[in-house]
Amino acid sequence: MENVPLVAAGSSNPPYAPYCEKDTKATVKKYQSISCMPAYHGTSFEELRLQDYVQGRNGDVHLNPELLRVPPKRPISSAISPDYIVPSRAMLAVTPTGASVRAALLEQEKRTRNCSKAEIEQLIKECELETLSLESKISVLIELRISLETQICTLGELRDYQRARALALRYIVSPVHSLPVELLAEIFDLAIQDRTYIEDAHRISQVCSDWRRIAHSTPPLWARTLGIALCKTGKWNVADGLKAWLERSASLPISLRFAKGTGTTNPRILGEVLRVASRCRSLRMQATDILQLVPSWFLSQLSQCRLDSLEELDLIGKHDPFRVFGSLGALPNPPFFTAVPRLRKFSMYTFLPAPRVQNLIPWVQLTDLRVIDPHDIAFDILSQCPNLLTAAVTIRRWYHQDVIVLSQLHTLIFEFIPVGLTTHITPFFEHLSTPLLQTLCMRFGKGHWTQAHFMAFQLRAPNITHLEFGQPAFCSLHPEFTSDDLGAAIRHAPSLTHLTLDRCDNSFDDVLIHTLCYKDGVVPLAPRLHSLVVKSVKRNFTEDVLAGMIASRWWTDAELASVSPAVARWTHVKLKFGFGGQDCLGPRFRDIVKAIPSEILIYDKPVRAPYINDRI
Repeated sequence: MENVPLVAAGSSNPPYAPYCEKDTKATVKKYQSISCMPAYHGTSFEELRLQDYVQGRNGDVHLNPELLRVPPKRPISSAISPDYIVPSRAMLAVTPTGASVRAALLEQEKRTRNCSKAEIEQLIKECELETLSLESKISVLIELRISLETQICTLGELRDYQRARALALRYIVSPVHSLPVELLAEIFDLAIQDRTYIEDAHRISQVCSDWRRIAHSTPPLWARTLGIALCKTGKWNVADGLKAWLERSASLPISLRFAKGTGTTNPRILGEVLRVASRCRSLRMQATDILQLVPSWFLSQLSQCRLDSLEELDLIGKHDPFRVFGSLGALPNPPFFTAVPRLRKFSMYTFLPAPRVQNLIPWVQLTDLRVIDPHDIAFDILSQCPNLLTAAVTIRRWYHQDVIVLSQLHTLIFEFIPVGLTTHITPFFEHLSTPLLQTLCMRFGKGHWTQAHFMAFQLRAPNITHLEFGQPAFCSLHPEFTSDDLGAAIRHAPSLTHLTLDRCDNSFDDVLIHTLCYKDGVVPLAPRLHSLVVKSVKRNFTEDVLAGMIASRWWTDAELASVSPAVARWTHVKLKFGFGGQDCLGPRFRDIVKAIPSEILIYDKPVRAPYINDRI
């Protein structure tokens, strides 16, 4: 570099020693710090530039190429501080320039003004001898530096080796090393969280070679539900990673959940899924339209596989009940899953008419069914499933006349999406007989409620212990469901222990609350009720009435030992009012129910604004 730019005083940029780029052999080290050069020690860069300018130079330093054959060495061991750089021979081999010789000439002229030629020649010999002596000392120091660097490097390697030995010995005597492999594998399994399943499994297997060997030879660690993003082939080969993951759980059934990735679906990923189809215990599609998630050829080949381990098949994923979902039904050859001997749980959006849906799967072996039915064939499906234990049905209307007997059903989730303003809700229950039903969850929008229809259904289901009334999450219409209707439903459920009301604003009022209030000498309503959950956007009741009803069904342990109430004591009460629970109950309510523990009675309380002194 022939022209080195001036560095302003106070600049944060470090001063760099100029060097000659024209000769590659002369390049000692790019941007070598000038502070390392002994000739410049203690001199600022600005002062050097000023001296060069006065002497007529522009930073030219000529390096002796003969002395550059020994390149400067960087410290090898970490024991050498990076801030300390020993000067190399090349750095010291600076040939005097014309300016320095001129300055020396002026100095020596003054000293030898009265000296003879012989005396001057003697001084020359002395300078040359002193130069040779200094060069000899420099060479000794350089050799000593090289020797020291070698020794330091050797000692550093020995130190690192001893550190590794100590770590290895600590690992050998550590308690975790002495654990049986089976117990360590169990600890691994407990340490892996479902939410961070993939990251945790990889993290454990990368601790050391022993842990990796144990983790890779423990199939249960790799057999949890695996989410697969059906993305396109990109920078990372997802298909190879999926193949390696699936091979680690080769001896166990697996659960797969498909989700839409970016771009077009990678066919190699689907090929890996088909390769292990016989091991799949659960297959779930998370998409509004399945054909937007996976191609039709994949579903066709999947349905032809021998799915010996399949227990759950979910063809709904994310759904919108108001959207007509007919893409699968539009296929000329829709998939039929017949080779599923262990299938027990099935979720579907009805995409086939009643005659064809009969051959979709072996319905008789199902114990858990979820069906969203825009084609009004829910009853046709239910009639083919006599062994159901749990059923979730979303319908708009029905045209079934016969009564269906589900003799083993214990949980029914009924979601009704009204088509018109004159739709009746309760006639649905006229066509069902569920003698062992224990849990009934009903969500419905605006429609007519007839007590007689529902009462007749309850008489055929006398063992209901859990009742839930609410609205669909996607429906903003308030149901025509009054407090009298709700009270009648509670009255005809003598075994009721759990009651949940979700946005039943019109029915949860003072009239209903009064009927639930326990009074001595009065026949109580729902005597076994001990769990109450109420979520409402608006309040249609008086706080004192609600607080009094809750307090009337509570006794302390000491009080309960001396009395025998005709109703059960609360085990769980949760109240949430307003949007996001922002409508808090007042001090009068809190004062009435203060004796009930906070883990039993849960409700939103106003948050006190912190004082300035509270902010630390």
